[in-house]
Amino acid sequence: MEMFVWNMSISFQLLFIIVSGVIFLYLREKSFKYYGLYNIFLIIYVLSRSDDVYYGFQGLIIRLLGHTDGIIFVQILNFFIQIVFYSFYSVFAFYFLDFEKNAKKYFKRSLWVIKFLAYLFFGFAVLCFAMKNSDLFTTLYIYLFIPVMLIIFVLTLVKAIHRSGKHKFFFLIGVSLFVCCALMALAGSFIPSLHSKDPIKFFFVGNILETIFFSLGLAHKVKLINDERNRVNFTVTKHRHQQQISKLHGLLEGEEKERKRMAEELHDGIAGDLSAIKYNLAYLRLNNQLPENENVLHEVTKIIDKACIQIREISHNLSPSSITNFGLIAALENYCMKIENVYGIPVAFKFAGERIDLSNVIETHIYRIVQELVNNIIKHAEAGNALVEVIHHHPYITVTVRDDGKGFVMTKNGKGIGLGNIDSRIRFMNAKFTKLSTETGSIFRIDINLNNIPET
Repeated sequence: MEMFVWNMSISFQLLFIIVSGVIFLYLREKSFKYYGLYNIFLIIYVLSRSDDVYYGFQGLIIRLLGHTDGIIFVQILNFFIQIVFYSFYSVFAFYFLDFEKNAKKYFKRSLWVIKFLAYLFFGFAVLCFAMKNSDLFTTLYIYLFIPVMLIIFVLTLVKAIHRSGKHKFFFLIGVSLFVCCALMALAGSFIPSLHSKDPIKFFFVGNILETIFFSLGLAHKVKLINDERNRVNFTVTKHRHQQQISKLHGLLEGEEKERKRMAEELHDGIAGDLSAIKYNLAYLRLNNQLPENENVLHEVTKIIDKACIQIREISHNLSPSSITNFGLIAALENYCMKIENVYGIPVAFKFAGERIDLSNVIETHIYRIVQELVNNIIKHAEAGNALVEVIHHHPYITVTVRDDGKGFVMTKNGKGIGLGNIDSRIRFMNAKFTKLSTETGSIFRIDINLNNIPET
């Protein structure tokens, strides 16, 4: 039975050396580095509990150091290995229970105590070996190291219950069982009146129980780590997306300001100059009524009138006041009528669904998209008719622009006939843009989810 438990303990330690190594390499979680080191030294200790291994190693040391020194060295090393794996396990526990985040002062102080004990007992080991007194080292181990570690264990247990996450429960149960079994093994080894036969088996059993419970806690801990990583990745992605949206908003807002400035300059500058020229021509017609000049003056006046109309149209297209005054639907309907009047291409407008009430920025983006698509129809499609359709069923708005022209050729990057400006506005609104070229013309569809539009 003892050999079965010993073999099981060895198997568990080998398994968790591999597991902790893989988890450390995959997650880069510092705690599993210390758990791997703990398992390495623990398996050395468990192997030393085999008489064949223990006395074989002792014989090797005796050949190197001599009989007395060899025996003393192995006895001291046996207890020092326990100090090492208990120290690594304690450090691992602090990290595993997230004390470096939730109990920083206790974490730093406890780490300092653990390191101090490890260095102190290394000094004791050297001193006791020099004094050729392994019993002194054993006494220091039992009456100094063990009590201090028990105090740290109790304090850590209390802190973990209040400060650690949900993964603590299985882990703390396993640690408590391991400590109880280790104390039973220690008591059975050094208190003869207990008449304990093979007390080391309690240590093996505790080790197996701790490993089983730890594996349950480990599964939950890995889930928490992955959840945290996913949360961080989501936050970073969201932040980057917000930066891109802010950048796009700045660019589009700058573009609108520049359009408005140009519209004002056209309206107040060139249009004013043309009006002044027209006034002067009217004066010449009144004061210089020569028959040969009448036709020239009349034609020049007609050209100026036409130029004034075109400038007003350009100014309006650059900065459509109808969006602010009447809303998106009225502005689009008015735009379609003007296109038909100016270019002679019938552009029908249809609206269905609920009333649209959006911010001026979003309404401007939708207006500009329709404007760009209709301009492309005028310039490139050779169409006889066109249609602009808007459907709103909250939170979805669908805008469709179609024509009966020659269609277009899709390029590799999908831009077709110069739709880069539209793509920027589509990305800003987190919308979907569908382009379709058929034998009967072109279809452009914009699907907008109002819940996905960033705040402006």
